[in-house]
Amino acid sequence: MKNIRAFVAFNSIKMNLKPFKTVAFSMMLFVFSAQHLKAQDIDGVSSFLVAGVSMDIPKNNKLLIYGGFSPTDKVKALLVLPNFRINKYLTLTPGYTHVNVDLDNGSTLVENQLLAMATLSFPIAKNWTIADRNMYFHRFRTGDDLSFYRNRLGIIHKTELFKKQASVFLHNEVYLSLDNGQFTRNRVILGGDIKLLKWLTPQIMMMYQSDKATGNKILGWLVLTVPLENFGLFK
Repeated sequence: MKNIRAFVAFNSIKMNLKPFKTVAFSMMLFVFSAQHLKAQDIDGVSSFLVAGVSMDIPKNNKLLIYGGFSPTDKVKALLVLPNFRINKYLTLTPGYTHVNVDLDNGSTLVENQLLAMATLSFPIAKNWTIADRNMYFHRFRTGDDLSFYRNRLGIIHKTELFKKQASVFLHNEVYLSLDNGQFTRNRVILGGDIKLLKWLTPQIMMMYQSDKATGNKILGWLVLTVPLENFGLFK
């Protein structure tokens, strides 16, 4: 009887450790990737706080609206992202971002951005998915406008943490300038989210960014989403 209880207890502990193993494995991949990209040469650290809502719109689509700021980079932004799910493999997302940047000379730089994204998702095993996001990104600026193609390829693992639905992801994102045909930026992104409460889904991301203009930076993101669909709003 004691052996049976010990066996049950061992398997219970083993099951509870699964999400932590996933997180640890993802962190190891992130560290390895960052080291491969010479992460030791860090030119700065930036932090971003983003908060917003998600809501259902007709035909099983979603609308995301976020506001955010960076105390380190003195950036404020508003982001609107309608998501149109074409099928289980393809999601189309047009988007708009309004950005204000407070400059050191006391002036403000205003920028408007248009986004067009197509995200492909391919399940490869139970709770494991490969995601490939392809984005056209245009920046309307005071000076010359800029256009980019951005590709973000990664893997997502759905799991449970503290008996809550959660996911862990690892992505690599490249920026290709459509103005000069050069690769200008690369990001290695490790993150996760958890459906913590009915009214709150927090997400944390850590990025290692290598940029030709600004150098190598570590970016920390905290994203707080209030899922209005959980309350039957805007259906």
